[in-house]
Amino acid sequence: MPSSTTSSSCTSPDPSHLTIPSKPTAPISYTFFPGANPSSSPSTHLIIFINGLGLPAASWTPSINILRTKLPSHPACLTYDRYGQGLTTARDPIDGSPGKEDGHDFLDVVADLHEIINVIAATKFSFADDAKDIENGKLQLLMIGSSIGCPIIRLYAQHHSGLVSGAIFLDSNIANANFSDFLPDPDDPSFTPDMVVADDCTLMQYRGARDRLAAMFDLGVKNAENLDRRSGRTLLPSAESPKLVGPAGKGPWLNVVGHDPEVFAESGLERMGTPKSLTMRFTNPYWAKYNKGLTRITDPERCQGVAIAKGCGHFIHSDDPEFVAGEVMSIIEKLGW
Repeated sequence: MPSSTTSSSCTSPDPSHLTIPSKPTAPISYTFFPGANPSSSPSTHLIIFINGLGLPAASWTPSINILRTKLPSHPACLTYDRYGQGLTTARDPIDGSPGKEDGHDFLDVVADLHEIINVIAATKFSFADDAKDIENGKLQLLMIGSSIGCPIIRLYAQHHSGLVSGAIFLDSNIANANFSDFLPDPDDPSFTPDMVVADDCTLMQYRGARDRLAAMFDLGVKNAENLDRRSGRTLLPSAESPKLVGPAGKGPWLNVVGHDPEVFAESGLERMGTPKSLTMRFTNPYWAKYNKGLTRITDPERCQGVAIAKGCGHFIHSDDPEFVAGEVMSIIEKLGW
């Protein structure tokens, strides 16, 4: 595969494959972007980009190359494709095993991620004892997630307390609810048509749109990765908790970013035939409330509220790579990296 370049002639490294100790027969595709002019501090810095379900690791490359171009001194960056995604053609070996008949779950993904970080620590940073050095804080992490990548980051930070120095949530997946949970049920006895009918939405159109959204996005819906998302309700029952703990017992620096409501509504109409009034009346307010809750999972002074990515739909890093690079640079500045 030839190396790609941006308009600024920033050359991207080619993807490679690694294996993790618990799944040695299932190679994982990753791309490691070396840091430039690394700090002389004893700590080492790594930025990890976590995909959603819809876009592969390669989708982060434009943002990373903008970051590398604008910052003469920048940390190393890592992208990877989970099992069954992008360039990782291997399936998760545990799928179909006892207890995993419906696929692997969030905690399996988090465990894989930690093993990947251990491998990178050993092979790219030459840590003599990768696991011990990571747990002792020698490797400091900044994690950027898109969509379902955000709950993965939250769970990673919970299960590896003290390791995540900063995080950026780009239009986080709503991990604790089905889409059909916040769209009124037309078969509920308390339902009345005036709840949903609008100039662009008849009751029949509403029923069809609600059914399509549920069939696409509800937690039990199958996906190409075979990631069973139903445990999200139990693992992350609230957007506001549990609180995350970074190095030195402080909460990580956190940027929470939401989609542009108008662009998101227009995209829903174009892609799925969802009436804009439905999105503006139900989906956007529910998502905005969820994002606001996420700002409370760190120390109050370490999150400045929800930023809206103007002109962006759900996949913010695809719609505006420069905006995302700017968000990453703002966290790097706060961290003093």
